[in-house]
Amino acid sequence: MRNKGRIVLSLAALLLCAGCTVSPVETGGANQGEYEVWFPLSGEVRQEENWGSADSGALEREFRSLPEGEETVEGLMDLLFSGPEEPGLRSPFPGGTYLRGWSLEEGRLTLDLSETYGGLAGVDLTLADGCIVLTLSQLGEVEEVYITVEGRHRPFRDQVYTRADFIENNRLDLLPPLETEEPPSETEETDAEESGVPEE
Repeated sequence: MRNKGRIVLSLAALLLCAGCTVSPVETGGANQGEYEVWFPLSGEVRQEENWGSADSGALEREFRSLPEGEETVEGLMDLLFSGPEEPGLRSPFPGGTYLRGWSLEEGRLTLDLSETYGGLAGVDLTLADGCIVLTLSQLGEVEEVYITVEGRHRPFRDQVYTRADFIENNRLDLLPPLETEEPPSETEETDAEESGVPEE
């Protein structure tokens, strides 16, 4: 599996528009025209590689091209619902789940899913939400994702998610590190004094 990038979700994190187009952002490791599609690791792989504990879930991406003739949102959702191609990954979505509709307004992508999605709960639901949010938030205009089922708000899950909500322990460093200026070391200060170079 090339360019692996995994996200581990702890138990605390786990419990926690027709005609419209969106454009992708650049994604490290993807070939031109490919997108990140996120899925949970299978239980066997998690045990073999010691990823997380019994009360955690690990997500990993694979890179896929959109189905021919489909726009980005519909295409990415179809890739999610069709399941992973890479071994060691599994689908978190119930069979028969599909996208009923979507809209994008001021950076918020609202996805309306079929009734089968409403049957998910607990860890399974959070993993599924995480796969959707991480996959769709790579699109340039998408800042946050809101999910409904059959046009209705979800009990206990009526909230807006961002990419950061599902990133806790990530080896890929999807979020760039903050650039901070480190104070000069004592050795550097001594060298500057000896050379006669005034400190700025």
